Amino acid sequence: MVANPSYLWLAARSRNALRRRALVSITTGLAFVTALIGLVLIPRAATRVARSMTTAIEPRADTAPAAQMRTRASAAIRETDSSLASARRLSRATPTPAPVDTLSPGLRAERDSLNALLVSLSAAMTRASESPLPPAFRGLGESPALRADSRVRIWLDSLDQVDRLRAPFGALGAGDPIYVALSARVNEIGRSIRDAAGEKRSELRARIAPLLPPPPPPTPSVHVDTMRLVLARAIQERNLADATHQLDSMRALNARINVASTHARDLANVGAPPIAMLGAALVIALAIGFAVAFGGEVQHPRIAHVREGEAVSGVRVLAVIRPTNVVERARRQADVEAPPLVDIISAGYRTLYLHLAATGASIPVVTVTGEIPAVVATVATNLAAVAAYEARSTLLVDADPASNAVASVLRIKSDPGLTGVLSGKSELLGSVVSTTIGRDRPLDVLPSGQGRLAQASPEGVRGVRETLARMERRYDFIVISAPTSYVQLASNTIIPAPDVVLCARVGHTRLAELRAELKSLREVGRMVHGIVLWEEETPRLS
Repeated sequence: MVANPSYLWLAARSRNALRRRALVSITTGLAFVTALIGLVLIPRAATRVARSMTTAIEPRADTAPAAQMRTRASAAIRETDSSLASARRLSRATPTPAPVDTLSPGLRAERDSLNALLVSLSAAMTRASESPLPPAFRGLGESPALRADSRVRIWLDSLDQVDRLRAPFGALGAGDPIYVALSARVNEIGRSIRDAAGEKRSELRARIAPLLPPPPPPTPSVHVDTMRLVLARAIQERNLADATHQLDSMRALNARINVASTHARDLANVGAPPIAMLGAALVIALAIGFAVAFGGEVQHPRIAHVREGEAVSGVRVLAVIRPTNVVERARRQADVEAPPLVDIISAGYRTLYLHLAATGASIPVVTVTGEIPAVVATVATNLAAVAAYEARSTLLVDADPASNAVASVLRIKSDPGLTGVLSGKSELLGSVVSTTIGRDRPLDVLPSGQGRLAQASPEGVRGVRETLARMERRYDFIVISAPTSYVQLASNTIIPAPDVVLCARVGHTRLAELRAELKSLREVGRMVHGIVLWEEETPRLS
């Protein structure tokens, strides 16, 4: 069993909400009156509030002086910045251009070569001082500046001889006196080479000095006092900040005044023509009325159509009873005098009868039940009337003495009826009343009588049930009208057969109640053949 889509479920709830005309009408009326009163009273209250707000609004602030003050402060700051920039430019001395090198190309080439020798000699001396080892001393002695010095060549030869004598000792000769003496000799030769390199470096510097260009003359400096201008700028910045703060405060105040004035004008303009108020109140009332009905329907959904009834119950919908307007009933006197709720030519009742009669004699007794006595009695009476009209001997039994609904539908006497039979005051056959359907079709009816079936003795109930079971041989069709609470009894009931037809009213019977009724009927062994949906107003019984 597939559940209905959500849009179909919502459509069913909306349809049921519109069927609850009484609730919608009452809610709409109350909402219309309330909305109309509100639409009339709100403009008056708004006018009073607007009048009080207008008197409480303070005057607007004049922002022109503050704006002029801020403009003057900004102009003064720009003027001070210009003066300060000029003073700072004057305080900077113009650099004297470097003197022009007037040496000849030959002297410049000699100066460059001497500079190159001085740079290479200084680098070799730095390496020898940082790493006083034979390789560093040898590199210093072989530099281009010392390469032509005879003393340095002799020292290099001595250094090579001492280094060769020291080599056999290796790393383990540090404690040997000879190794120590040789190492001291190496250091002595290295110092001699360094001293020679120092003399050569001094000689090179002395030769380079006459070849250098003269130094530039010192640049004269101009002292300008800018403190006065800085202080003046700070004063103008403070004036600008004060003017800006004052202007922002005035604009915020004016903005609040504008908002209050606009709100007061809106409140003063609240109002509408009477026709517009009536239309608005009607629209609001209709929306509220439908919303209340729809909310109640969503909270407690009721059966809406055939497909929903079959989906909820799991059984077929045998017939749908809709209002009919039969013109032929006003032509014959017998039809005019017939009970108005008996309609033997209705397609719904004929469909219900054909569903039950199609199985032949397998359903000789059927019980029509439901929660609305008038609907149950009307359906049961018309089912029996259609069977009688089809020339079947039919007995209609009313098992609801609380409402006497069958007697009211057929306009017959109720006493002594079923309660008289159960109490032993009368016989069952003597309590059966015969009425006419149409012109000449008889229908036997056992009314309910006055009293309560729950007070009947078990022996009397069992006797009536057995009598009804025996009467199946006399009648082709027996219809019992009983409330659901009586049909749900597992014992002490007059119903001789389990076959049941359940009645439900569209837009009135809740889905949860329908499920509960079906479940309880199946639990006591009843066989629910289907549901009859009543799709009109509840019958009014006389």
